[in-house]
Amino acid sequence: MRAVFFSFCYNDDRHRADVVCAAWSVRLPAGAAAYVDSRVSEPAKALGEDEVKRVIRNGVDQTTVTCVLIGAHTWEDRWVRYEIARSVERGNGLFAVRINGIADPKTQQRTVSGWNPLAYVGVGKTKSGDYLLFENINGQWSRYPDHPLSLPKPAYVPDMSVGYVQPLSVGLSEYDYVAQKGSENLDRWIEQAAAKEAK
Repeated sequence: MRAVFFSFCYNDDRHRADVVCAAWSVRLPAGAAAYVDSRVSEPAKALGEDEVKRVIRNGVDQTTVTCVLIGAHTWEDRWVRYEIARSVERGNGLFAVRINGIADPKTQQRTVSGWNPLAYVGVGKTKSGDYLLFENINGQWSRYPDHPLSLPKPAYVPDMSVGYVQPLSVGLSEYDYVAQKGSENLDRWIEQAAAKEAK
């Protein structure tokens, strides 16, 4: 089974994410690669942005698939966007799962459904034919400042015209953990994401 990076809004959703990660862990065979998640960067935040970026890069680089766990505010979390950007750069399989329907184990509260963060990060084509990462801020696409270099076109992104930006949510899958029985189907979703990147 594949090593997975679980990306989520730490302040809002770490307890819901724990539910997903725990369910994934019990399905892993002995000796299989486990997972890395967003909490890996928490200790680095006291040391500055460069250290946070380094730790996230190292975490994502230990995996081959990234699962973005969607809560109410995940779409606006800067470090979730960075984890997505690094996943695209590395060539990880990528997909999103809504977790707002999971009751927080600490409070027993559910939360509202937020926007898909993959809709706020995109790949665009420049006049030189290079592919770059963009982010959507207030409805406008602009170059993603934390990753200014060109990257290979992901397999799930179609050929596009110069100047066009395609959100990652177009072409990548989104699921609902509760409604679509994520505890039973997460491994299948992971394999489908890996296959989509490999095409």
